[in-house]
Amino acid sequence: GSWDNNLYAVDASSGEQEWSFETARRVESSPTVVEDTVYIGSFDSNLYAVDASSGSEEWSFETGNWVRSSPTVANDTVYVGSYDNSLYAVDASSGSEEWSFGTRGPVYSSPTVVDDTVYVGSFDNNLYAVDASSGEEEWSFETGAAVYSSPTVVEDTVYVGSDDGNLYAVDASSGEEEWSFKTWGAVTSSPTVV
Repeated sequence: GSWDNNLYAVDASSGEQEWSFETARRVESSPTVVEDTVYIGSFDSNLYAVDASSGSEEWSFETGNWVRSSPTVANDTVYVGSYDNSLYAVDASSGSEEWSFGTRGPVYSSPTVVDDTVYVGSFDNNLYAVDASSGEEEWSFETGAAVYSSPTVVEDTVYVGSDDGNLYAVDASSGEEEWSFKTWGAVTSSPTVV
């Protein structure tokens, strides 16, 4: 995606453009490709499904504000956050809404789905665990500032950064803090566990 409003497919060997798909505003969301479909968000408030071979639109789903979050696809459902303060679950085939979950701030964080639970951060300072099937909240964990970071889940622990300068480890089942690590600035990157 580019700030010129386009999503591009580029040949990995030659660097030649294969196709481009134009949206109405810039594209900061990273694409997700599943079964020959590319899923991408745009500042035009839409989530798009694009044919990976041709670059033609399969469907679009309109939210109420920018989609900077990168989509996650699990069990034929696309999960994505929006600056309209919501996390959405959208049918991957049709583009129809399955459910939406409201937070008290924009959702820039990209969702992580593990064992039928969606984990996502919000500008309202919280990390949320949401039931992937129903959209019901399982728990929330409050940090001291906005959560741009996308969660990483390993062995029943959720790792996420916060603008409060901390990296947190949170129990994936209960939402209880296991530990935190203090840095001297906002932690907007997404953790990698090795």
